[in-house]
This record gives sequence, structure tokens and C-alpha cells, in this order.
Amino acid sequence: MLKLKKHYLYNSLIIVLLVLIISLPKISMDAAKKGLLLWFNVIIPTLFPFILISNMIVHSNLIYFFNRLLNSLMSKLFLLPGTAGYGLLAGLLCGYPVGAKITTDLYNQKNITLKQAQYMMTFCNNASPMFVIGFIATGLIKTPSLGLMILIAIYSSNLLTAWIYQVLYASHLNTFKESYTILQKKRDTISFKLLDSSLMDTITLIVKIGGYIIFFSIILSCLSLVPLQTTLVHTFLLSTVELANGVELLSSSTYTMATKFVMLSTLTAFGGFSIYAQTASILSTTNISCKSYFISKIINGIITFFIALLFSFFM
Repeated sequence: MLKLKKHYLYNSLIIVLLVLIISLPKISMDAAKKGLLLWFNVIIPTLFPFILISNMIVHSNLIYFFNRLLNSLMSKLFLLPGTAGYGLLAGLLCGYPVGAKITTDLYNQKNITLKQAQYMMTFCNNASPMFVIGFIATGLIKTPSLGLMILIAIYSSNLLTAWIYQVLYASHLNTFKESYTILQKKRDTISFKLLDSSLMDTITLIVKIGGYIIFFSIILSCLSLVPLQTTLVHTFLLSTVELANGVELLSSSTYTMATKFVMLSTLTAFGGFSIYAQTASILSTTNISCKSYFISKIINGIITFFIALLFSFFM
């Protein structure tokens, strides 16, 4: 019965969206153009190189280097093997949804177990410094120094979320030495064949991301036309539809800078529904739970809200 209700709900939403697109062609087209330009001008230049190089690293012998380099640190802080450290670094530096992509690759390549992958998803999929400082702080609110504060808020919250989930997954994390012996596995060396396969995988993912951004940009534009009283909660809920358009919506609002800081930090930590859809698409090739990931991002967003709220008292 529950599945049947969900089926009807999804079908109804699709029909409503189709009616809105047909009845509001200009608004839908403008939103699609905006999403397309965002994808072309921001997403491709920032994500494409990182995803390509990451694909080659995970599928080659280079992953052994990161295992040896980061094994001590990762085992002490997160009870994870060194290979997971590459997923953490890439997730922090490259932004959504690179952390999810590398985590699934590590799992599919038998470098980590299912429980370890599920645990990694609670803290390895994040916004990048380039997005926060460059796009949000410098490009939208014209205050680069605020970008550093947002990063501190979301990354410290991310660390707290990781430690909370470490308690839940502890019994599954400290067995990696017996579970997987990746140093004994044969890997491809860097070659044109590996480059070609990594390139095709990267292009597929980048095109998917672009499609999700355009789709959710249209949804956000349609929802913005709903005649509701504009409140802080209403504005924030709208912003969660699509991250890039959402931070632009919050940045252009008339609220105080302290309020914007708190809401921007919370939204960036949570990621929004477009990021969730992108991540779910990546996780669909595995049995890693999307529901568990979504709950962890809600927890991450809540913790970020309180940390940012504390910071705002000193602004």
C-alpha cells in the first residue's frame, strides 16, 4: 500500500511539473538556460579535471601510495584504511558529488567494505573551498573572508558528524586489515586504455550532474511562483531544491549578513535535493544506502546550523 501511494505521488508530481512547464514556457526556458550556464561555466571547469584524475588514481596502482601515506592517520582518526583518506581529501577539496563517486569506486574495487563505505558517506561528500569561497563568498555576497568562516563551520560539523557515526559503525571499522588486503591486488598501470575508460566514466557523470542541475533549476523556478508569504523558513526551504541557485537566492535576500551566514552554512552542509539526487544516482550502482546518507546530511546540516549560529554572535 505504501509503495502504491508513493507511485501515485511520483506520477502526480511529474504531471504537475509537466503542466507548469507547458503553462510557463518562458520561465521554464530561462531556468533551464540558467542551469545550463551554471553547469557549463562552473561545474565542468571545477569538477571535470578532479573526477578524471580521481578515476585514474582509484583504478591504478597509485591508490597504494595513498594507502601507505594516509593509513596511520585514517586508522587513528576514523578507524579506516589509508585508501579512505583519498576519498576524504577529494571530497573536501573537489566538492559534491566527488566524495560519493570516489567512495563508490573504492567499494566497487574492493578497497573498503560496505559498512566502511556507508560510514564514509556520512562525511566524505561535501562542498569544495572553491565553491564556498569563490562562488558564494566572493561572487555572490562580495565578502571573501566570510567564505573561510563558512568552511570552518561546515568542516568542523563534518568532523563531529563523522565521530558520531563512528560510534554506530565502530564494530565494523576496525576489521579492515582482515577484511581487505588491497596491497595484494593487481591493478592497472597508467596507460591510454585507463585514460580512455576514465574519460568516458567522467563524461557520463558530468552529463548526469548537468541534467540534474537543469531539472532542479526548473523546479525551483516553478516553486518560486507559488503565492506564499515570504519568510525566512520559506526562503530556506526553496533554497534546498538546488544548491547553486539556492545559495544565490539566500545571498540576494534582504536578511542581515549574520542571518545569511547561518543559512548559507546550513544549506551548503546539507547540500540540497539536487545534490542528493546526484549522489543517489552514483550510489545506485552499489548497495550503499541512500536513506542512511540522507539522514547523515540532515544531521550534518543541523550541527552546522548551531555552529554557525554560535559564530554569528561574534559578527
